[in-house]
Amino acid sequence: MYDWTVLNQAVSAALTGGRVGTPVFVRWTAPVAQSEAELKPLLGQMSQYAEQWLASRPRQVYAAGAETDGHLSMALELANGSSALLAIALAHGRPSVDIAVYGSDGAIYHSGPSVHPRPEAAERSVGTAASEALSAFNRSLATNQPVLLSGQGGES
Repeated sequence: MYDWTVLNQAVSAALTGGRVGTPVFVRWTAPVAQSEAELKPLLGQMSQYAEQWLASRPRQVYAAGAETDGHLSMALELANGSSALLAIALAHGRPSVDIAVYGSDGAIYHSGPSVHPRPEAAERSVGTAASEALSAFNRSLATNQPVLLSGQGGES
């Protein structure tokens, strides 16, 4: 698993500093997983960070990909009108991160191999909001349809 702490701190600092205005879109691609079992938990963490950066809960979730193929993607439409496109994949020995956060007055970007393994003892659980998004993600993956969430974040 990987530790997104430094990435989160950098993005949060840029957003707090007003460098992009109001954030409206996150595009985050991360081929970092060491196994198929890590794909969904990492995607859940990515979802949680994107929701935090965009300051909203998901309204609709759409899923694509397959763990057995080594990649998963999640499209989030958030309640405040912002959106995120997240993709996780197997690292195949070359982990990297490509992220862009677009706002009303600019954008921030990061691309490269600077990701840090997280010791197994330091694994953090996926929060409630991310769990709801992952539940909707699983349903969307099974039905190949978007899943609409209620205003409170649960499936409707």
